Amino acid sequence: MKEKTDQPKRSQLMRAALELFAANGLAVPTAKIAAVAGVANGTLFNYFPNKQDLVDSLYLDIKNEIIDLFNESGAQRAANLRDASFLIWKSFVVWALANPLKQQVMNLLMNANALSPEALKQSESIFRPVRKQLEAGVKRGEFMSGLGIDSIQQMKGALITVCIADALARSLKGKALETHITTGFEVYWRGVAR
Repeated sequence: MKEKTDQPKRSQLMRAALELFAANGLAVPTAKIAAVAGVANGTLFNYFPNKQDLVDSLYLDIKNEIIDLFNESGAQRAANLRDASFLIWKSFVVWALANPLKQQVMNLLMNANALSPEALKQSESIFRPVRKQLEAGVKRGEFMSGLGIDSIQQMKGALITVCIADALARSLKGKALETHITTGFEVYWRGVAR
């Protein structure tokens, strides 16, 4: 990726890509993204050498936003893995409800295998602290025997997606949302914890 000096234009391009990918999928041409962003098509390539770079950048921007949120949640300072996992769960659900397009596009990019190996490697690096917490929990025997980190992550991903979709469908807010988040987490935790 090139160094970006004009952040407003980059932000416009990223926002346009986010909206168009959410509405139309990944087949949207770069010319359409540039037009919606209000810039010339050639301008897009000043920020992203190709569409793959745009896709990867959008994904990594979202992932960095999420890890910042996790860090702010206090999960790293939690008394135990269960508390840390709950703080991560809650902060992610709240973020996803406030950012449904980002959540949708992040899932689209992951499920469509649209990310470059470099972007996947960078994403793993971004989330290494969270993975280390899970690995430590596995070593301490906090999870059901036989469950590996990837299985735990996949179960968490599936159940949190259901929790988010249900909260959106029922327009949950306030105490009802808090209860829903806690209940969703309990279903997940009882399924994986020893």
